[in-house]
Order: sequence, then structure tokens, then C-alpha cells
Amino acid sequence: MSFGTFKLWIGPRARLLAATLPLFLLIGGTVHAADEVSTAPVEIGESPLLTAGPIEYRPGRGLRLGPTGAVIGGFTNIKAEHSKEDGGEFAVDKLNFFLIFDRYTRFRAVAELQLKDIFAADKEHAGSRDFAFDVRRLFGDFVLYDELRVRAGTFLTEVGYWNLILAEPLTWTTEAPLIIEESFFQATTTGLMLHGSRAVGVGQIGYSLSSQFLKPLENDPDLDPPDYTGGARLEYGTGTAWSVGASYQAADTDDQWTHLGGLHAQWQHERGELLGEFLYQDGDGLDSSQWGAYLQGVFAFHPPFYLVGRYEHFEPVSGEGEPALNIFTAGWVYKPFPFMALKIEYRFCDKEPEDDPEGLFASFTTFF
Repeated sequence: MSFGTFKLWIGPRARLLAATLPLFLLIGGTVHAADEVSTAPVEIGESPLLTAGPIEYRPGRGLRLGPTGAVIGGFTNIKAEHSKEDGGEFAVDKLNFFLIFDRYTRFRAVAELQLKDIFAADKEHAGSRDFAFDVRRLFGDFVLYDELRVRAGTFLTEVGYWNLILAEPLTWTTEAPLIIEESFFQATTTGLMLHGSRAVGVGQIGYSLSSQFLKPLENDPDLDPPDYTGGARLEYGTGTAWSVGASYQAADTDDQWTHLGGLHAQWQHERGELLGEFLYQDGDGLDSSQWGAYLQGVFAFHPPFYLVGRYEHFEPVSGEGEPALNIFTAGWVYKPFPFMALKIEYRFCDKEPEDDPEGLFASFTTFF
């Protein structure tokens, strides 16, 4: 086994989506390496669970509609947590659907639709709280060469490592590192990207150049994207063994620029994994610089049972009343199949921040 979120309220913009998706149904596509992993882990190799003529369903890989090149799949995430400040909560957190089309060699397309905050229950409330219908990704890829592809639409922001895996069945903890949860950058970009890869030595070097110059499709109060961004990402790796990379993004909001730099590295072994990421941000749009890093380890002590540990350090913008934090996570993961995980973890820190990240967290997540 390898170790490996358009908020849209139901309304007029839903009609925009309904008008747009048929285009993708007609002209097809897949995704490049960072997005392909979001559909299902590559090691799944079971025989089809359901076959009806050219239609096949494989657990974790979705429903393939024969020669049309269309694949329908997705994942769900169910969470439970308990913290000293908020008490206990149970939530049907996400239900994501992938529409992937790969009929043509030189054009590929992906849509990822998300139902978010479907149901939550705590000591004061039970029911849908902030239910939303999001478009997580909606883009087309034009393949000129392996070394040069053009992507247009809404796609995951090419910064670091965690943001490009993101789907809960592919992560080892219920809670993401704090530097991913905080607003160092927006998780998605709406604009254009040039990307590609090339064999160099015993490994593969990949790059991306991206820019946001369009507003997201949705009017989402949780989204506060910059007016413009320009970014670059470079990564070198030898398959699943190890990879290293660097990222940069400049962002303009109301003529105030911020600059974000990042480094990431991953090492994988049949008995474990180490993953680290560092982000630093400064600029006119911030009162001061902020930075953070994490180092996460996974140990396969008795597969399909795994132990997970993570250390994080976060230095927030000064003047906002938040202290610097050292955060520790210790967890246990059960993966009966590569596309399914049950996670339990405890998270604690050395300070008491305004937004308490401490507590016991658990989740069940699976591709379908």
C-alpha cells in the first residue's frame, strides 16, 4: 500500500452550473498527477464489483460509463469531536462527487461538486447548520505535450503538498495542520495554469505556473480571494519513494501585495512515511509576517493499523492577539481498504488560543 473541498447556494448560480456541465460531458478529460490522486489511490486493483455491459463500478474508483470516457465517483467524510471549550459534536461533514472525462487524448476535464456541513449535532443544536453546495473544481486541461499543458477554470491552488491531496481519504489525520486551515492562501484558484513534467535522471521534475484573474463562480462568504495572484511550484521526486518541492505565490488585494514562500518534502517506505511543510508569508497586506511548519510521521505497526504523529509550530501575524503555538497530534488509523479510513486522534498545544484546536477528533471517510 502506498501512503498516500464554488460555494453555491441553491439559486440562480445553480442554473449556471447546469448550463456549464454538459460542455464537460461532451468534451471529456482526466487530471494531471496532483488531481488524479484525488479520485482514488492508484494502487486499487480489485475486479469490478458491478458490471452492466460497458458500465463498470469499482470500489474507490467510481462508475466508469464505458466508451464515453466519463467516470462518476466521490467521497464522504463523517466527523466526531470533543473539545474542552465546545464540548462534543457529530457531523456529516462532506459529500463530494467527481465528474471526470477522459475520452480524448489532448483534452481533459474535471468537475468536483461538494455538499458541505450537511448535518451537525451538539449540545445546543441538531440539523443542517451552514449547509452549502460548492463547486470545488471545474476545469479543462489542454495537453500540448507532457512538458506543457494548459488548465483553465477553478482548480486547487498549487502551493505545497497538503493542499493538493486534500481529499480526506488520502490524508492521515481528521484535522489538517493549522497552517493549512489558516488563511495563508485560498485553497482554490480561478484562472489559468501552465504545468507539465519531464524525466530527469532517475526521477521526474514537475512544474506549474498559475494566475488568478477571475472571481470564483460562487458568492461564498467563507471565500475571500485576492484580486490577482501569480504563483509557481516546482517538485522533483522518484515515484512514491520521495519528493521535494518549493512554491511561491504573490497576491494582490486592493493594491496591497503579499508574498508567500513554501517548501515541502516527503519520504515513503513500506513501513511508514515522513512529510514536512513550511510556509512563510509577508507583505503590505499583513501587519507583520507569519509562518508555520509541520512534520508528520506515519508508522505501519500492523497493517491495516497505523500510528500517526505530528508536530506543528505556528507564528501568526503579530498584533492580532494570537500567541505562537506548538501543536502536537497523536493518532491511530485503520485502513481496511486503500480508499477507506477510520481515524482517531488527540490534538493538544502549549498555549490557549482564541480558536481552540485542542481535543479528541475522529472520522470515517471513504471513496466510492
